[in-house]
Amino acid sequence: MARIWSCDGVNREELAAGWTFASVAPGSVSRPSDLHAANLRWLEAQVPGTVASALRQAKQSTFEPQDLDASDFWFCRDSVLPEHLSVQLSFEGLATRADVYWNDQLLLQSASMFLEQHIDMAGLPRSGRLSIHFKALNQELALKRPRPRWRTRLVEKQQLRWIRTTLLGRIPSWAPHHASVGPYRPAALVTKGLVSIDVADIRASLSGEHGLVHAKIEMHAKPGQEILHAALMVNDQRSSLDLKLGPSGQVVASGELRTLSPRLWWPHTHGEQALYQLRLLLDLGGAEVQVDLGKVGFRRLALSQEDGGFGLEVNGVPVFCRGACWTPPDVMSLGGTDAELRPTLLAARDAGMNMIRVGGTMIYESDAFYRLCDELGILVWQDFMFANMDYPVTDAAFANMVRTEAEQFLDRIQTSPCLAVLCGSSEVEQQAAMLGLGKELWTNDFFAQTLPELCAKFRPDVPYWPSSPSGGVLPFQVDSGVSHYYGVGAYLRPLEDARRSDVRFTSECLGFSNVPDDVTIDAFMPDGQAPGHHPVWKERVPRDSGAGWDFEDVRDHYMRSLFKVDPAALRYSDPARYLQLARVTTGEVIGATLGEWRRFGSRCRGALLWFLRDLRLGAGWGLIDASGRPKAAYYYARRSMQALALFISDEGLNGLVIHAVNESAEPYHGRLELSLYRHGEVRTATATKAVTVAPRSTLAVRADAIFEHFLDTAYAYRFGPAGHDLAVAAMRLEGAERPQVEAFHFPLGFGDVMHGDLGVEAKACQDAAGDWWLTIRSRKLAQSVAIDVQGFALEDHFFHVAPGGEKALRLRPLGSHAKPSGSVLPLNARQETKIIWTQAAKDQAGGAS
Repeated sequence: MARIWSCDGVNREELAAGWTFASVAPGSVSRPSDLHAANLRWLEAQVPGTVASALRQAKQSTFEPQDLDASDFWFCRDSVLPEHLSVQLSFEGLATRADVYWNDQLLLQSASMFLEQHIDMAGLPRSGRLSIHFKALNQELALKRPRPRWRTRLVEKQQLRWIRTTLLGRIPSWAPHHASVGPYRPAALVTKGLVSIDVADIRASLSGEHGLVHAKIEMHAKPGQEILHAALMVNDQRSSLDLKLGPSGQVVASGELRTLSPRLWWPHTHGEQALYQLRLLLDLGGAEVQVDLGKVGFRRLALSQEDGGFGLEVNGVPVFCRGACWTPPDVMSLGGTDAELRPTLLAARDAGMNMIRVGGTMIYESDAFYRLCDELGILVWQDFMFANMDYPVTDAAFANMVRTEAEQFLDRIQTSPCLAVLCGSSEVEQQAAMLGLGKELWTNDFFAQTLPELCAKFRPDVPYWPSSPSGGVLPFQVDSGVSHYYGVGAYLRPLEDARRSDVRFTSECLGFSNVPDDVTIDAFMPDGQAPGHHPVWKERVPRDSGAGWDFEDVRDHYMRSLFKVDPAALRYSDPARYLQLARVTTGEVIGATLGEWRRFGSRCRGALLWFLRDLRLGAGWGLIDASGRPKAAYYYARRSMQALALFISDEGLNGLVIHAVNESAEPYHGRLELSLYRHGEVRTATATKAVTVAPRSTLAVRADAIFEHFLDTAYAYRFGPAGHDLAVAAMRLEGAERPQVEAFHFPLGFGDVMHGDLGVEAKACQDAAGDWWLTIRSRKLAQSVAIDVQGFALEDHFFHVAPGGEKALRLRPLGSHAKPSGSVLPLNARQETKIIWTQAAKDQAGGAS
């Protein structure tokens, strides 16, 4: 069905308010007029929204399990059609099996959550009752259908493979049990203007020094109107289009616009996000119509598969893609407005993430999502909504439905420069292969032919990949193509496995049960109850279906390895200390693994963490909790994902190597300093070296080349006791007081040692510009410093402060202008240090390290 474009004369009346809904037994009410006799309890609802979000608004739903697939739901609204001959009723998403009525007249039967629906309302009474009947999916799932060639543990009901709906709420092991039911995307009455756009095929590309916008637009004019001239505008540049009459009486405008040396669109880690406004101008002889065709960006995108790998190049530059897998910020409503999406995407960008993956278990996101990613410079790895199951693509009706689904989605994101990968499915190939099935069963014609052909038709600039993971001898092997890497993580491999496995590109990795802060814990745990084995806590810890362990067990394994403690005994004897170590454990593992993949000489070209944000409050996979508060793991990932970054690797008998990453377009000229300390305080050696890191490159510097004499920096030769237990690398611009980036290495490991007095000071002040700053100084090493300051957002957290060093960070008020107050607590300190407020203004410009 044709997309509705915004143009002069088109009026859109959002059908957001005035809705009520009620639940009924499946099949008990077959038409709207029978609802009055059913004696139902009606509740108010907002559209877009779902049954779950409406129940939450009515305070009748929590995150406790509710089988919303077991009931029918009716959404109703009294409406008046506009006085216009041409009115369409538009639904951007109905979840899932839905019949739409005007009074008692059936207008539509929709079988897919992922299809837009547009209904011609001509000839209907102006006043009426709009009703949507959402049918219980359990009835559909109970129907006898051909069996799949394999079964998956991801979902309990294998017949979901026939239903085009999200798996959110239907995966019992890691998603809240709230099936998505209802009009989750906007509904509107749309009156047509002088011109109706039927098809708009827009392509933006580069040819030599020119930016090209190719357009082929099919449209109809209102009776009595004639389109005399058409032109395409990119910003202020204009180009006429050829007009022809199509076989169905439509007017076809086609042509291209060339612009010389356009500014290029880059991921934010590598450059600016240049976007150009695109408009269609139509002359109707006395009336001019403008059609907003959105924004385009000019960029070259290429996929490199050299030596069996997988890597993206943007504008000829290899890009290390890092980020996380996306989840809807509100799993109950599935909201997709700018206001609902922007905070989470901003947090991703601020963390240095330049790619987000929308996985096949989720939903196709709203137009606002892709506009924001265009604006913020975040690449999108986009799965089609297929995951793990053997989909019945040989069934003609199903095949036609999913083809239309793909066409609609590709059409609406055709101009988005953020789109970087189109992927057929999530774990379909892996699921079949892991069950021992033959290679001929790993895929089918839909994923191997139909989808790539559609992608090439709509987005020839974007590479297609058949499944995530895919590419090796077996699709889940990690040293070829795209992998889901859980060696470090669920499979309890040592940190060295991240190098040993030779990961090339991992579109899903490093899933841990990341512990949120105390504010979040207090928000969902019952009064007086401690985290750990309380049922409320454990039900929010993710697990794989059928596994005898959960991801808290995984975290405890690495806590034991890093800090040499017994997690079970510590949780029993000192729950607060256990939570401290738990937060830091997953952060340290994530930071170290990302550093390994970004170091000089690594063949890895991308890593996307699993998840960016939790689906509900708890110790979930997310780097950010469900309320939007970053966890400790977020800050470790943030430091490891920045465009300017520093890492230290232990190369055994070759000593320590410092890796400096510079992704900017300019060379970095500065000084690299390496210092060694004993007992976390006594400096035993220090040296500096002038370095130049070329644009968009990584530089490796051996520690021996800095000191210029042997110091056994990795403590590999072990000639007697270690001469140091801490190495700190810092890189700063010439003449700068504070380093821009630092890296820490503990050659003897962390251990679980706390000191009575580290000599920590924490002072807050306000500079001349009115910005608040917190400066933390420490005489000894202050490890993984946790900051408790309510009412302010932190730009860094859980960082180390070098012996005799300091860390200055900006505090951003969250709706309050009160003075900062609170405390800081290093992981290796017995006592917290109160933050002291100082009235003296201090110029901190450029001082955040």
